[in-house]
Amino acid sequence: MRTILQLLAITSLFIVNGLHAQPTKRTITGVVLNESGDSLGYISVKVKGTKAGGVSNSKGIFTIATDLKGAQNQGVTLAIKNLAYEPFEQEIMLDGDTTRITIQLLTKVVNLKGATVSASAFTSGEVEGVTLKPLEILTTPGAAADIFRALQTFPGVTSPDEGSGLIVRGGDLTETVTLIDQASVAAPYRAQAPNGGTFGFIPPFFVSGTFFSSGGMPARYGNALSGVVALESQSMPTGNQFNGTLSTGGISLGIASELVPGTLGIRASGNYTNTDILFRLNGLREIFTEPPTAIDANVSLVWKYSPTGKIKFFNYGSQNGMQTFYGFGSERNPFKTAQINTLHNIQLTDIWQDWVIKSSISANNVQTNYSQADFGIESKQINLKTRTDAEKDISDWVRVLVGVEAEYDDLTATKVVSEGGKNTRFSSRGDGLRIGGYGEVEWKLTRNLLAGLGARTDYHTLSRNLVFDPRVSLKYVFSSSFNLRAAWGIFHQFGRPDQLNTALGGNPDLKAQQATHYILGAEYTEGDAQIRAEAYQKTYANLILPTTSGIPQNLGYGYARGLDFFAKYGEYLKTDFNGWLSYSFLETNRLQARRTEQGIIYEEGATPFDIRHNIVLVGKVRIWEGLSVGTTARYSTGRATTPIVGGMRRVESGFTWFEPIDGNVGTERLPDQMRFDVDISYFLPLNDKAFMVMFASLSNATGRANVLGYTYSADYSQREANVSVNRQFVFIGATATVRF
Repeated sequence: MRTILQLLAITSLFIVNGLHAQPTKRTITGVVLNESGDSLGYISVKVKGTKAGGVSNSKGIFTIATDLKGAQNQGVTLAIKNLAYEPFEQEIMLDGDTTRITIQLLTKVVNLKGATVSASAFTSGEVEGVTLKPLEILTTPGAAADIFRALQTFPGVTSPDEGSGLIVRGGDLTETVTLIDQASVAAPYRAQAPNGGTFGFIPPFFVSGTFFSSGGMPARYGNALSGVVALESQSMPTGNQFNGTLSTGGISLGIASELVPGTLGIRASGNYTNTDILFRLNGLREIFTEPPTAIDANVSLVWKYSPTGKIKFFNYGSQNGMQTFYGFGSERNPFKTAQINTLHNIQLTDIWQDWVIKSSISANNVQTNYSQADFGIESKQINLKTRTDAEKDISDWVRVLVGVEAEYDDLTATKVVSEGGKNTRFSSRGDGLRIGGYGEVEWKLTRNLLAGLGARTDYHTLSRNLVFDPRVSLKYVFSSSFNLRAAWGIFHQFGRPDQLNTALGGNPDLKAQQATHYILGAEYTEGDAQIRAEAYQKTYANLILPTTSGIPQNLGYGYARGLDFFAKYGEYLKTDFNGWLSYSFLETNRLQARRTEQGIIYEEGATPFDIRHNIVLVGKVRIWEGLSVGTTARYSTGRATTPIVGGMRRVESGFTWFEPIDGNVGTERLPDQMRFDVDISYFLPLNDKAFMVMFASLSNATGRANVLGYTYSADYSQREANVSVNRQFVFIGATATVRF
């Protein structure tokens, strides 16, 4: 018995000592408030590195019973992550059995993952924060269901003629590049012409998103002085869909099919354009020997080979042409153009080590023929390109983007001279390789300030010229509705193969042309309303100019500066009214070549794209259910032009011709331009899987004969105005979409 009692006493002593040695569990209690001091309910609060946590009640009060054991004054970290508020972390010391704390959260005014840091950027497509959706492009009066013509209604873009080319902030057509799925598009227009062409090369419904920048582009975009259009083709279909459009201009058909659900899908569309009926309807058939025709098709195959990876095969082909007349008065001669354009691209997208990687290989082949009277030009351009882009969110505050690309251009040019019924051909060929790489950091410096810091470098094998382009953009967010942006950057663009290769009369010692962008802007967005304003200056250096010897040189310099304003409200079919207003002020000055009897001299003056004031107003009103009426009104002051004041008579090998003599550069302006387009559309839902949109438009409803330029007599002694062809132009059609 004594032994048993001794054992019980020893056991009791161990138990008592154990109870005294083990402290009680710690409890954390507190309240969660916003920056105004109001309580926040249903906020999850966790102890970092443990499973302990709690949720605030309707009064913002929370309690956490931790499993932590040990001495007092032990440190722990409380953490809160909520989509509406800035991330919160705070280390506290556990003091006694219960520790009390007050937490104040700051409203998240900007989220790096959804933010666009770059300035001068517009988007379109089915993505968050879009400016225009495909259906809005289709129903924009005067845009003729074309992406590029719709972009012409944006500020900073001028349309000096009836082409679809993008003339951005005083830069010529070549200063803006077009990409699709990372591939370069050498000829982004159908019926290719010096003004860009009649329409863009791809229909809006085949594109999931469009990034358009009129300046201050991030470092991922290179070899462009003024702007970039980056298109993304549609991805994996989520079902089966058929769409078709029939109009006075032609017919188009498209299909999308999910061949293997979630794994394999195909999209295909084709367009046949024949403007014979269209021009007959509008009384303009006689201006063409052969009216513009085009046929194009594109096929996209998407294979999702893993939960994170997919491969997209994109193929495009088109053939177009027309024959019309040119010349002064009764001296009318036939002018004919024809083009074949093919583009093939393979793009891989996957995730590796939290990096989102896109890589592509593309080939673009463009053959173009121009012929007039006894002279013609045939060209064949091959563009081969490979590009890889990678991005990673390091944290909620930092995103890193890097990439490399290599682009090979091969150009063959042939001049055809007809004399005495005999054609003489002069062919030459040149090629070159450009290699580039970039790195960017999008950094949330504070809860209100975002920064985009980037740099790229490019090297061209023909010019043996290495360039370095630093770029900086800042975005200060005052609230979820209002922000200020600023951007600065250096941009380079190498000359074309015909400018660099001696076989084509070029100069391999040409440096890359340079532009420096300065941009300051503000943006306000509230509900369906959006307002943007930007001031900019673009300074040029090393611009390529022709010389009397025929060998181009880096002699040019100049500037373009101005103000862009954009205001948009509503969305087609979502609000009873939707539309936008864009206004641009532009002033340019460049050193330019002037042709004289003694040869080429150089003068400073306004460029041929200097349009001081450009206003576009687009409005669409739903007047009854699916019936909408829209208008587009445009006004622009006359662009600058250099008059031709005479001709120089030349005689060689018995052949006589005249060369022009220029007046002072940029000293004359064309008359102001005005145009008013009207359309009516009816959205008819057939059932829950099908709808139809019927539309009719009247372009240039007032019939105004806008002066686009001048045509001169053979000896340049007389001239006459080249006026707008599309006067009171009627266009009728319907499009239907069926899901099955």
